[in-house]
Amino acid sequence: MKNKLSAIESIRAISSELSPKQKLLVSFIIQNMERAAFMNSVDLGEAASVSNSTVIRLASRLGYDGFPDLQRALQQDLRAQYSTLQRFSPNGRGTQTSLVKKVFSLEYEVLTEMQSKISEENILEAVDLIRKCDDLYIIGLLANTCLAEYAAYFLGILRKKVHLITTPQHHIFNALKEGNRRSAALIYSFPRYPRETQHITEYLKHKGVAIIGITDSPLSPLGPLCDILFEVPMKFITFIDPCAAAFALSHCLLSVLYLQDLSQSRKNLESFETFAGQRRYFQRNDIDIVDLM
Repeated sequence: MKNKLSAIESIRAISSELSPKQKLLVSFIIQNMERAAFMNSVDLGEAASVSNSTVIRLASRLGYDGFPDLQRALQQDLRAQYSTLQRFSPNGRGTQTSLVKKVFSLEYEVLTEMQSKISEENILEAVDLIRKCDDLYIIGLLANTCLAEYAAYFLGILRKKVHLITTPQHHIFNALKEGNRRSAALIYSFPRYPRETQHITEYLKHKGVAIIGITDSPLSPLGPLCDILFEVPMKFITFIDPCAAAFALSHCLLSVLYLQDLSQSRKNLESFETFAGQRRYFQRNDIDIVDLM
């Protein structure tokens, strides 16, 4: 790569000299950086309504040896953006917004933004993996523990061989050693990305385990290791993570799994209810959760 500027700096430096088609292309790239940085040249051209050759010529015009170099530069620009946690500022309400309203507004905004990034196709693909795999690992450490425990509780009712990992203790090898190409892992990792989560994911990936990742960006450390990646944007008021969107996504995966084979799901739930009733888990045993659907 000959170009030493960032991708955006390169674009801005010569924007006035570009052809109309190239200007249309760079306008799309700037407005859709998170998408454009991970598209191949053909998909990028189609999305921007220009030819593949226009994409290739733009990369050369910007000083790159080829489109892959431009793509890496765009991803590097995104990494620079994600090096600082994004703070939340409610639109149009400034500092006068009460903290209570600001927190709810943040959760609502993140949930809405996540919904625009999630495809039904990926949901169904992930649920298919979760349903058919032999062993299922649910992993979330530190602030991500609550998300993993929520998913593991319900998945443990709906299927066999669910392994919850929330602490990097010495016995972790025993939990992971059986992982193979017939296994899958549902992994939560949000800023600042627990280091041990990354080590566990890399180990499972090496063993051929299919990785379903829930994280804030394809540029997170977890992103490149995922077979299926779900983006849940993260914005902050304080150091405390907003979790409504991640829980909603988990709820969606669980609900689709439950309804894909309703007859078997009911049998599993009935078995759990019998077990729970015998051990008096709940104060109210007269509430029928099996016939909710």
